[in-house]
Amino acid sequence: MLETRRLFLRPINHADADAIYSMRSDPDVMRFIREPQKRSETESWIRLISSRWEKENLGFCAIIEKQSGVFLGWCGIWILPETGEIELGYAIAKQFWNQGFATEAASVFLRYAFEVLNAERVIAVTEPENLASRRVMEKLGMRFAEFGVFYNRRMTRYQLSRQNFIAQTK
Repeated sequence: MLETRRLFLRPINHADADAIYSMRSDPDVMRFIREPQKRSETESWIRLISSRWEKENLGFCAIIEKQSGVFLGWCGIWILPETGEIELGYAIAKQFWNQGFATEAASVFLRYAFEVLNAERVIAVTEPENLASRRVMEKLGMRFAEFGVFYNRRMTRYQLSRQNFIAQTK
């Protein structure tokens, strides 16, 4: 389990299914991720991301607020299918937006990617109109790299190199 001042980050499990389904079926939460999902798709997603931890040391974690024990969303790292690069991803339940949780959780995964997985670069993608996610990326020290087609959509791609990560954490 990883943690920050306010958060615990632990692998997602089937006990999180109701909270994840609530988020993945919410059009506002899913607006820039993909179309809202059915319950069965959420359960398949949980199985997929859980299996990757064992095989590849990557996946998504539940973001749990320490003080309340409430599930806030998910965050983690994945392999971007189009490039094979390590991708940072996150989603926060709507009622917890604009409280810094995505940035706080994502910073732990940047450190994990660079210090544990020895990544040379971490990227993140989002639709150009997703200004909130782009602000999170910028707060993390990531910089705009390009527009491209990722996940069959036109998206912005941000990146952070190992060298820049080390420089900003000194």
